[in-house]
Amino acid sequence: MIQLRLRKYFVWIGVAAAGLTVTAAHAQQQGPPPSGPAPILVTVREMPKPGEEATHAKLEAEYATAMDADKAKQYYLGMGEISGSEQTMFLSGYASLEEMQAVHDYDDALIGDKLDSLEAEHNATLLGSKTAIWRLRPDLSNPEPESLGTMRFMDLIQIHVKLGHDTEFSDVIRKTGEIWIQTDPSFHFTIYQEIFGNSKDDTFLIVFPVKSLADLDKHQSLAAEYMKNMGADTHKKILGIESADYNSIESNLYVFSPSMSRLPDTWTKNDMDFWHPKPLRTAAANKTTTTGKTTTAK
Repeated sequence: MIQLRLRKYFVWIGVAAAGLTVTAAHAQQQGPPPSGPAPILVTVREMPKPGEEATHAKLEAEYATAMDADKAKQYYLGMGEISGSEQTMFLSGYASLEEMQAVHDYDDALIGDKLDSLEAEHNATLLGSKTAIWRLRPDLSNPEPESLGTMRFMDLIQIHVKLGHDTEFSDVIRKTGEIWIQTDPSFHFTIYQEIFGNSKDDTFLIVFPVKSLADLDKHQSLAAEYMKNMGADTHKKILGIESADYNSIESNLYVFSPSMSRLPDTWTKNDMDFWHPKPLRTAAANKTTTTGKTTTAK
């Protein structure tokens, strides 16, 4: 879970400090969060141990409940994988690295001690985790104007580019983005570049949030038209760049998890049934009347 894991990163962030909607609440002296894609994005991938998935999900829900009770400042979107290895993914957005530190320092002082026991239980359910910090590339993005709170799924594409070849990557993304928007004006995406993490190359993250998997069906059904709009010569050139300058591409699909998310009311107020579902009521199947007869509960 994001809240405590970032504690260990602030030592070196403080020394080195240089679609997704901004979801991190500012420290008390700051105003409301800006709208639009987050300038800074934090991703935390967690790999549960086999058989510990349910316990891991339960502890994540307890985190969110504890943070709500003490009005902590951090917000995050939790997702479970549909494709790829067993994992959960958490996204949290900030206006700057300075804001990221302010939010986590505030929450650590407010509730950190209360979460220590949960953190120990939580870590015991994991095989491992990976945290990365990304900076928005607005020059390469065409973000979704709607709130991420209206979405239900997310396709995350991670592209590893050879060191020093980000210019070639940018050229490909600009061209393919233009052609996709020409093919489908409703096509939206947000691109981030990793600034802190485990990668040994230039790594980019393409974020595609969608309301329904039918949206992905539509996108894929336009592939032939997209290729026609691109043309054979451009397609050949792009394939050549990808072959020469990319190390790898990985795309995985995730589904939003309300119980593992903590989002601001501005995201969730128009869809409370999804983001804040009421607990299932399990009335007794039968009840005994004062006359001793058994009647069906209604």
